[in-house]
Amino acid sequence: MSLYLGQRNRNGLTDRQIEYCIEAWQVLCGDEDRILITDEANINSSRTRFVEDRNVVDLGADAYPGNNSSANSRMSVLACLAHELSHMQRFDREYRRPLDMPDILIDEAETSLNASFHIALGSKDREDLIEDARDRLIEWLDNQSQSRE
Repeated sequence: MSLYLGQRNRNGLTDRQIEYCIEAWQVLCGDEDRILITDEANINSSRTRFVEDRNVVDLGADAYPGNNSSANSRMSVLACLAHELSHMQRFDREYRRPLDMPDILIDEAETSLNASFHIALGSKDREDLIEDARDRLIEWLDNQSQSRE
């Protein structure tokens, strides 16, 4: 696991938590017709992720924050989902992201920065997304330094 990214929630979501995520997704998407799949959200350790080949976001247990102090661990549900929505929007603009380390870290950083501008986010969510981007770039730079040694 990354030194900077910490850990998010691993407990499967309750029905109430899933409903909250659906409402947050609707706020973020507004008039955009975006699909949020909730089938795995109640499963422990399930992951929230953008699935390119289906152009959907799968909701997972990690939509909720963890209990570490890293920016990624403490990001709210709204910030997490804004990040995934940003992946979708970038994909729609025909941006094809790298899926392998270390370059996926740059894509994730760009996605968090892009998400930080969403109008529905407050200052704390923006700050956490920007710090998440910083942490991912630091990890990418560390990886580059190690590969030169």
